[in-house]
Amino acid sequence: MARRRIALLPLVTFLLTVAAGAYAQVERIAAMDVSGASAELKHAVEDKGYRVTLDNSWIAEFWFTKQLKTATREVPGALYPELANAEFVGVVNLPKGMADYRGQAIPAGAYTLRYQLLPQDGNHMGVSPNPDFLLAIPIASDPNPEQGYLYKKLVGLSAKSTGTNHPAVIALDTAGEAATVAKEAQRMVFSVAIASPGGGEKLGIIVKGAAAQ
Repeated sequence: MARRRIALLPLVTFLLTVAAGAYAQVERIAAMDVSGASAELKHAVEDKGYRVTLDNSWIAEFWFTKQLKTATREVPGALYPELANAEFVGVVNLPKGMADYRGQAIPAGAYTLRYQLLPQDGNHMGVSPNPDFLLAIPIASDPNPEQGYLYKKLVGLSAKSTGTNHPAVIALDTAGEAATVAKEAQRMVFSVAIASPGGGEKLGIIVKGAAAQ
């Protein structure tokens, strides 16, 4: 995983990237102040967040945990085996909602993001080239970032985001340069650096793009 570990350097406050004709903007924003966020959530995330804008219309605001709780693990096929299932990664606010990796609608609102490896069973094989996902949970249903969840409970909480039997899944990909958005095939990947015991961890979050149907 050394290829994704970096020192956390000061970031520019405003950055534009243009990839294959797609417009993407990343900018730093103030501390999290979204309706319904608990004091514990506000304390757990960084003092500044990121606003990601695609094609002048789609917007997502992210505030990431002050430090990921990484550990050395052997997980075949995983991009981020050092992250634990159900680990709190951050909060996202979606002013206009979004479609998740399954194409399900996630309504406008704020959600916690927790890491989860997709089970490698008959129901999930072939869904994504990588088994790493963030599950979105309405912040009112997940006020304590230190709370751990077993898989079934985590999926049930995330399903509240979609109003279906399926969780709201945001796929992870290989990270690029921190605080940028890049086009990878038919996907737009937002890369971010988050502090960790090893110095820093970069995550690549697919903000636009869905699994092949």
